[in-house]
Amino acid sequence: MFRQTGLLRARCPLAVAMVVASLCGSLPAVDDPGKNKEEDARREEQSKKVQRSAAQYTVSPAGNRKQPFKFQPDAVLKWSNPVGGAKDGAIYVWSDRHRPQAIFKLFSHDGEHFTHEWQSLAEGEIVAESDGTAVWNPTEPGITFRTVPDAPKPAETSEARLRQMKSLAGKFSVTATRLPRDAKPTNLRLLVRPLFRFETGDGMQGPDGALFGFAEGTDPVGLLLIEARRTEDGDRWHYAFARMTTFAVTAMYGEKEVYSVGKYNFSQDPKGTFLALPRLPVPKE
Repeated sequence: MFRQTGLLRARCPLAVAMVVASLCGSLPAVDDPGKNKEEDARREEQSKKVQRSAAQYTVSPAGNRKQPFKFQPDAVLKWSNPVGGAKDGAIYVWSDRHRPQAIFKLFSHDGEHFTHEWQSLAEGEIVAESDGTAVWNPTEPGITFRTVPDAPKPAETSEARLRQMKSLAGKFSVTATRLPRDAKPTNLRLLVRPLFRFETGDGMQGPDGALFGFAEGTDPVGLLLIEARRTEDGDRWHYAFARMTTFAVTAMYGEKEVYSVGKYNFSQDPKGTFLALPRLPVPKE
């Protein structure tokens, strides 16, 4: 017994060394702290550029520019789209009495210039200005509400209504078709969380609804508004669709087509309900 114990002791250093070497060989390389700090700094700088780009705008009712909509300073979503090569993407919203009126998407391909995309979510004319100059003034409503078929009545509590809206959103399906002529439609994914939730509590004293996104990757290209609206028969769920892309977008409710818009013509018409402005510089601090 003594000899066996001594033999184990003699072999122990070698065994330990072999085990340590084996483990070290299988461990992943430690990230370079310098590279991590550099990437964190880049992201922080890009985030500042994105926020400045959005904050330069004021959005108002066309007939009352002295009463601008409320700008939500925090992006409702930050995203990227590896398929299209877009990065540093973000989405911002302007609202009026809780309800979204305009949505703004921006993204970059080179890190220095940003494409700006606007979509009206208003039922009237609005205008977006930068330094007092109008850059976008759609002359038509951006959305049209319709009753959600066979929907239940809005629930009594805010939490229950949110569950209803998520369930109703799941009954829609959306496809997008890219710009090449031979492109085929791509099925979009409904994002789990609403991009923007607007409500006034359990009492239903004001508008109650949510803005959902249908995305390619994490990039929302189709928008769905679901809102509880007052009718002669009481509150009922309504929906409205809008694009957030230059691609063609089609939405279905079950087997029925409920929304369709063709590919954007890049006319940059400031009076259109959707506007895309590519490769804009970042405002100076």
